[in-house]
Amino acid sequence: MTRRRPTAVPPPPLVAAVQRLQRERDALRRERRAHAVVEQATGLLIARLQCTPEEAFAHLRRISQHSNTRLVDVAAGLLGAVPPPSPVPPPAPAPEPFRPERYLRPCPPSPALEVTGPPPLTGQAAARYHLTRAAMEAATGSNGLAEALAEGVRHLGAGSALLGLLEPDGAVRLVGSYGLPRSVASLWQRAPGTVNMALLRAAVDGRPLWLTRDEAHRRGYDFIGGGAMRVCLPLRRGDRSFGVAAIGWETHRHLDDVERAYVVALTGAAGRRLSALSAGSTDAPAVHWLEAVLDVLPGSVAFWCPVRGDDGSVVDFRLDRCSPDATDGADRGRDALTGRRLLDIHPSAADDGIVAGCARALRDGRPFRWGPGQVWRAGGTRPTQVLLSLRAVPFGDGLLTSWRYHDEQRRTLGRLARLARAGDSGWVEWDLVGGGAVWSSGAYQVLDRAPEDGPLSLGAVHRWVARSDEPRVRDALKGIVGWGEPVDVGFTVRRHGAAWQVRLIADPVLDREGRVIAVHGAVARR
Repeated sequence: MTRRRPTAVPPPPLVAAVQRLQRERDALRRERRAHAVVEQATGLLIARLQCTPEEAFAHLRRISQHSNTRLVDVAAGLLGAVPPPSPVPPPAPAPEPFRPERYLRPCPPSPALEVTGPPPLTGQAAARYHLTRAAMEAATGSNGLAEALAEGVRHLGAGSALLGLLEPDGAVRLVGSYGLPRSVASLWQRAPGTVNMALLRAAVDGRPLWLTRDEAHRRGYDFIGGGAMRVCLPLRRGDRSFGVAAIGWETHRHLDDVERAYVVALTGAAGRRLSALSAGSTDAPAVHWLEAVLDVLPGSVAFWCPVRGDDGSVVDFRLDRCSPDATDGADRGRDALTGRRLLDIHPSAADDGIVAGCARALRDGRPFRWGPGQVWRAGGTRPTQVLLSLRAVPFGDGLLTSWRYHDEQRRTLGRLARLARAGDSGWVEWDLVGGGAVWSSGAYQVLDRAPEDGPLSLGAVHRWVARSDEPRVRDALKGIVGWGEPVDVGFTVRRHGAAWQVRLIADPVLDREGRVIAVHGAVARR
């Protein structure tokens, strides 16, 4: 009896559609990566042969046809300084033969083709590096970048890769992973600084760690996701570590010097791409910390991002995020200042040494103080001079800066005084716990009381009004003290044979238990 082969059950339509879209996406990714490598190789030939882009691409295509090698492999070989396979002479009229020395003669290194990490990469290692770097440049997210990094070291036996960003409290936040179980990646979304982990130590100390599981256990380190070997390399922005990349092996693998240099160079490329992906996004390091800090800070505080010129030097700063009370000392507040540049607000900040001092703080990691000093402030019909002091401390990739306008309080008090004179009014405050009271000069004038006699107590105010108004004023003041009810009462004041109408508006100040501890109000002539 013959057995019938089981017929394959086709996947459901939705599953088949998803699989087809995934295949199309992967094909587009490979095409985009290959295109980037071919573009780099074309640029290299243009520089070395002094030819047009069309001629350079024709050279690449001719080499590919003669050697029966994919165009992207030929391009990667040229970028890695490896002569492609020897050409096979064509049977019919032969075009110009390929001469490797034309393409590989010594020339100054191109900045676009630099590879970081001694010893310099050559041969297949350099070719793999350029192919993987193209995949990294095509990545649009941290997980895609981790996948490209893992694929770039797969030929070395590695099975996983993860990327983390360093936070202000010394913790590492996992932003991208590939090859790790989802449960493990979810568990270690944030590794606090108190945990003794290899990847955390590499990020904080800025030193690479090449560890086997036994070596890690002897040093007290934990592995994320297990495995037999782990490489943890700090990611740098300038001379500072901002994150970490970790590559894991399930089995032991001895890496020679060339392989180690390849891993270091590839990780450096991943760090540069991660820095570009995280810059200015909600996933940037310490963004949620920064917003929480700024929301509770009083006064004018903001996170300043450096604005760099063509040579990389700091030429200005942008107010990226501001505290709720941030102001330029005039009429512009948080919403108007966020996103503006320092030189737009204070055009003289470059000449006054503020920009240079802040750039030095960003470079050296030391706080910078300036002022009090006179600076020009833009706004209004023409710039004005104001008295300013500020303090800036490095925070992540920028500066956390606080500033103060010393003439702001003086101007505010002057405005209030002018309003009081114009409206014949004043403010009054009574402290019911300490028994004190404070009046403005306008309040003494409204109630015709000598300032040297001091303010009236709240319980004595009703005796200062006309006798007919005493019961009504006394009841209103009992209501604000006893039941916390606001006061808006009018009464007559008689002094030296004259009488005038006064209005008292007051609000209670309550403690946590709801008890009235103070009364703040204003008086004005009607």
